[in-house]
Amino acid sequence: MLNPNDLRRYRETIAKSVVFEQLESGDVDLILSSCRLLDTAAGGFILTEGLPSDGLYIILEGQIEFLLPEHAGGGLRRPSRIRLNVLGPGRCFGEYGVIDDRPASASAQALAPARLCFLPKAEFRRIIAQNDRIGKIVFFNLLRFLVGRLRGKDKELDLVLLEDRPRES
Repeated sequence: MLNPNDLRRYRETIAKSVVFEQLESGDVDLILSSCRLLDTAAGGFILTEGLPSDGLYIILEGQIEFLLPEHAGGGLRRPSRIRLNVLGPGRCFGEYGVIDDRPASASAQALAPARLCFLPKAEFRRIIAQNDRIGKIVFFNLLRFLVGRLRGKDKELDLVLLEDRPRES
């Protein structure tokens, strides 16, 4: 059982997360009541590239590294492990899988002991299907987040591809 301070802190973290921001407090309580708390040891994998994703995760405590492991699916091998990102409290992952049912596109590993709020895919979809207002807010948040990520990738690509040439007169 959670103590009241942890419960209040976790509720605030979920309410500020990218996926659930702008929800009313009762909506956040509904989300929290549908979640399971998961504790992960340092080095523990939460998602594995190429395997099905089972829900949405919100980091409550700790840091999670996102990576492409040396061993890829289908017997392929990368020259080394590739670090993609490190996320901390309030950040979400697993959002692709709750939308498209495809396997995880990267692996997620706890850098230190971590506590996560896990919303199973079936619960996520049930809440969205039964609450139009919540569904609209959550899908708008997800869309805005994913579009922002795409715009960031476009800028990264521009940095690699654009040449700085003087204009011809």
